[in-house]
Amino acid sequence: MSNTSRPLGKTAPILGVFLTTLIIMASAATCPTDGSGYDYSETVTGDTRTITYTACPNHAWKAINPNKAQYDTTQTIRIPAYPKIQNDGVTGVSTTSKRTMDLTAKGGVVGIFFSAAALYSPYGGGKYGQVVGFDNSATNAEGDTFDSCGCHSSQGSNSYHCHSAPTCLLQQLGQAANAHSPQIGWASDGFPLYGPYGKNGVAMKTCTVTGGKFGTDVCTNDDGGYYGELTGVDSYKFRYYIQGPVCSDSCANPIKDLPGADYHPHSPTGYYGCCPSGVTCSLAVAACTGTPADGYVSGFTPVAKTKLSTFCNACYSSGQGGSSDTTGSGCSAKSAGFTLATCPADGTGVNADSPSLKNAAASLTGAAIILHIAIAVFVAMM
Repeated sequence: MSNTSRPLGKTAPILGVFLTTLIIMASAATCPTDGSGYDYSETVTGDTRTITYTACPNHAWKAINPNKAQYDTTQTIRIPAYPKIQNDGVTGVSTTSKRTMDLTAKGGVVGIFFSAAALYSPYGGGKYGQVVGFDNSATNAEGDTFDSCGCHSSQGSNSYHCHSAPTCLLQQLGQAANAHSPQIGWASDGFPLYGPYGKNGVAMKTCTVTGGKFGTDVCTNDDGGYYGELTGVDSYKFRYYIQGPVCSDSCANPIKDLPGADYHPHSPTGYYGCCPSGVTCSLAVAACTGTPADGYVSGFTPVAKTKLSTFCNACYSSGQGGSSDTTGSGCSAKSAGFTLATCPADGTGVNADSPSLKNAAASLTGAAIILHIAIAVFVAMM
């Protein structure tokens, strides 16, 4: 090691990054693992639906990868209350060439669940590359870090999210056997998100997989979108499905029986809505051009969804999965879980091609992460 001091001009940028990282980490708080940090509200004003949430789920969560569910400030997103389809009719949403947003290489929030967990696309980051199929999707690559409710966190705050079906939310909202899934959230283009079951309780897959005709048969386009009016379900002409049923034991951590290639994409890989004139849309929704088509039926009136109660029917023990942060005002310890009504009673699961779970990543505490960063910076400065 040289005794010559390293010029400050070269060290300053590194120090800046280091200090910024520490400040961000210090300002973020860990979500209580008992679900008590949850908050969610919606308002509909004119053509805009405004959603405010804490980014802490309404159920117990477990840190299996090195990342805890953290939050810093209340989050607000705005989406169209009257969603529009950029290209009219079934042909306007039938092929990926009609997308208004390609999500195959987009990380971060692309929608929100009523549980305050974020929706992420199947893209798992640069390590896996742009999603070209199930093999390099987040479910296949990182499914061994999804907790018993089907979600996990990324680095940084406000990042607790799901790439596949959120089982605890589906249970809370009453997923029934042989029935259409309940609405579980919103896509950023304003269209509703549903669980894995469509009309008549059919487990949704793309028409490419089923061989069905898009717009006629009960199957989705290649991005998980379904076109058609569904009387008794909603008043929209288009919607997205979180494809692939999950029948893991709700005490399993990480979750098991994740869907395989037949149900890819498990979360949307592209959007078809656009941001209407006069609406300020969050999350990079493309502005509508020309004369877009209504994405809703005649006489439609948007309604604000209400905040859910805390869901405490899943197994939970403080400290399970690497985090014991709790306020004591949420879920208490529970050793028995639940079984979705759509799951076989014998516990055999539903996904014969479920990816085998990999060894869960070794947990790192927040202090350990900071120490690793500090060491890296120290070495770089030598």
